[in-house]
Amino acid sequence: MTVKIVEIIEAIEFISADPSLDSEAFLSRETGKIHIRSGDFDFDDAEDLPEDLDDPDRYIGLPHKHDLDLGNSLVRSFVTEFCPSESEKVRDMFRKRGAYSRFKNWAESKNLLDDWYRFENESAEAAIREWCEDNDIKLTG
Repeated sequence: MTVKIVEIIEAIEFISADPSLDSEAFLSRETGKIHIRSGDFDFDDAEDLPEDLDDPDRYIGLPHKHDLDLGNSLVRSFVTEFCPSESEKVRDMFRKRGAYSRFKNWAESKNLLDDWYRFENESAEAAIREWCEDNDIKLTG
């Protein structure tokens, strides 16, 4: 089975955007098709989901971004690489709610916002590629 990396990235981004974390994505081991199950979203023209999505021999559940360790540790890695003198300041941002918004404002004030988005996307893709390799999923693209 071969799957396009962009399809896996889009599915992971979709399920990770659900604040309730109730959305799930499953990859068919046989066909490579991705199925999304979500209680919060009603998909127009969505096909009926296979009844055996929870069968690990037939489907593998795709991870959420937090499962790939793409949260605070990613921010710390970015700051260490791009602006190490601000590490303590950024660490303090993440002690309160709304930290990610404050971090992006900080990155913009340092003219690092584009660098952050590039770093975040590259890191996410690398983590997804590693996850796919660990799960014997062959990628194209």
